[in-house]
Amino acid sequence: MARAAEPISLLVPVTYEDGAGVLVKTKEACKLEDKLTTDIGGEIQKRAGRPGTTTSQAGVSLRVTILGSRGIGGGGWTGPKTLNVRVAELKDGDMVRSRSFVRKSRGGFAGPFEGTCAILEGISETLAKDIVDWTGTETNAAFDTDVAQNALAKAQAAADAASDAK
Repeated sequence: MARAAEPISLLVPVTYEDGAGVLVKTKEACKLEDKLTTDIGGEIQKRAGRPGTTTSQAGVSLRVTILGSRGIGGGGWTGPKTLNVRVAELKDGDMVRSRSFVRKSRGGFAGPFEGTCAILEGISETLAKDIVDWTGTETNAAFDTDVAQNALAKAQAAADAASDAK
């Protein structure tokens, strides 16, 4: 479902569910709620070309709750890390639909050398894309056109400068 006409925003703050399965040390060190806020809000802003977060339940918003995180400290050496969130889509404060998202990673090629928070940050970035894809938020066509025109103008200027140098 595409959302070109009705903007969607992330309702802040992102919170932990009561009794969420997240180690206290991980909560304190990794600040998952802040990272998810930055990543999801940024992904909405990137696609829609406008601010991606709100404190108001007016209109369409997403309430994100952290359900849990698995994986002990020690980075990729101690196995995969998992982050589990629930996203509720709200219309003027009333829930329209909800879904849980789970991602797991060992940190990729550099995983053994990455810390636990770095791996969880990568998971957060992937979850942000998953969540915004689920909402159906389309990229703002005017925003895309401006970016494309600017890139074309830069490329043309570089080509003109190269031919002038000959």
